[in-house]
Formats: sequence, C-alpha cells, structure tokens
Amino acid sequence: MISSRKERLYGVFLVLLASMCWGTTGTLQALAPEGAPPLTVGSIRITLSALILLPWCVWRDGGIGFLRRTSLPALLVGVAGLVGFQFSFFTALKLTGVSIGTMIAIGASPMFAGALGSLVQREPLSVRWFISTAVAVSGCALLVLGGSSGPMLLDPLGISLAFAAALFYALMGLGFKMQGATLNDTQTIAVTTGTALIVALPVLLSLDSSWIFTRAGLGISFSLGFATMALPMSLFSLGLRKIYLRDAYTISLAEPLTACILSALVLGERLSPLSIGGAALIFCGILLLPVASEGGGEPEKNPA
Repeated sequence: MISSRKERLYGVFLVLLASMCWGTTGTLQALAPEGAPPLTVGSIRITLSALILLPWCVWRDGGIGFLRRTSLPALLVGVAGLVGFQFSFFTALKLTGVSIGTMIAIGASPMFAGALGSLVQREPLSVRWFISTAVAVSGCALLVLGGSSGPMLLDPLGISLAFAAALFYALMGLGFKMQGATLNDTQTIAVTTGTALIVALPVLLSLDSSWIFTRAGLGISFSLGFATMALPMSLFSLGLRKIYLRDAYTISLAEPLTACILSALVLGERLSPLSIGGAALIFCGILLLPVASEGGGEPEKNPA
C-alpha cells in the first residue's frame, strides 16, 4: 500500500509535534537543580522512557512476544544513535547554551539523515528536498551567526559535540525506521530504550544522581522521560512510517525554533534580528518540503 497525500500529511504532523516536544528538552535541563551532571540528564530520559514503555507494550500485547521480532542490526543502530545523542547533546548544551547547542545538533541532522536514507534505505534525494533543506539549514546558520545578547557561548568542544549529536540523531532515526519493518512505533521505542538501559543505568549509578530525588528534580526527570522521550519518540517512529527519513529530519528543525522561543521566554537567551531572520528561514524551508511523494511513496507497514 502506498502512502497517500493524507497519510503523508499525518506523518508530517506527527514528526512536527514530536519535534516541538523535543524543543523543550534544553530548557528543562537548564531548570534542573544546579550541578546536575549532563550525562545523568540523558540517562534518566532513557531509563524513565524504558520503564514507561516496556510495561505498556507487555500489557497491551499480552506478553513479550514482540521482542522475538526485533531486528538485531536495526536495534544496534538505534541504540548507538540514542545513547550517543543523549550524552553528546546534553554535554554540548552545557558548554554552548541551549539555543546554539540545539540549533547545531538539530540543524546539521538533515544532511546526515539525507545521506543515510539514500545509502541505506535507497530514498531518492529530490531537488526540492535539497532546496528546502538548504533554506532551513541556512536559517540555522543565521541563528548561530547572528549571536545574541544573552548567555550564549561559542565553545569549540561544545560545538564539536553538537555536530556529533547531529550524526547520532540521524542514526537513531535510521534504526527506528529499520525496526519499523517488524515492530510498531511504541514497541520500537520500548525495545530501543530498554536495551539502552545497559549504558544508562551504570551512568546513573556511577555519577551524582542525587538531584533526581529532590522535589524539583523529580518533576524535571518525569518531564524528560515522558514529555521529551517516551511520547515524542513514539510519535516520531510512527511518523517515519509515512514519510522519508530525509523529510523527517528537515521537519525536525522545528525543534530549535521551539528551543529558541522557550530559551528567550524562560532563560533570557535573547536572539538578534539576524537570528530571528534565520528562524523565519527554517520555517520557510519546512514549508517547501513536498507533501506528495515524488516518484512514488513510502510503503505503509503494519507489523503485527
């Protein structure tokens, strides 16, 4: 069955909604109790997401039979992307500030996703996609180069980690899309985050995680685990079934827009007029994406 225009629009909406949820992540980290290690922030997201989704899938599906349908290569790609993104992204935010870290990590991801989708998934890279992505990525560049009058830093290590996060982010989506051949959206995220616990739990136990058990820490931790991981990851995985990987990551540039708005309203990271113009370019780039599939559509998969 080939995805219709309506289904593609639904996929676009799901990815856009997931991106807006992700856009709250940096601000939530900034609101965490002072001294919270960035690695524990990423680890608690993975841990709580797994603790939420694994029992849900077992209850909904009447057992753990879905685990037998897991593709090991797809799982390894997804876990590597998920864990790598958490640790590089949150450390980058700590070093560069919420706006710049988010803009680089998410702004560079469409290029990596386009390359991975073309090489691994054989997705065509259309001229319109190149144009829309170039416009959106140019907007991210203006957001960064425009600077700000708030506490934003251009730390070389932080910027390098943000670019690494972009690659891991694209790998994560590729793993989700590959896993979608045999698992549904929540199963995909549950299996991936559950496996990632192998890395996340030792990090929580080895570093200072006492902030999680404070009143503010509990609220931030739950929000990170549910509102910025379990929910948006499931929405993103479902959206990937209906649109190309390349398009999903251009749409996900709505995340730095959300992050910029929140960081300005909550954290005082004010953007310059040039940066605001960059935000407008991101919006235009997303609007330029084709709604109808070019040269055919994405096969609709309905795993048992």
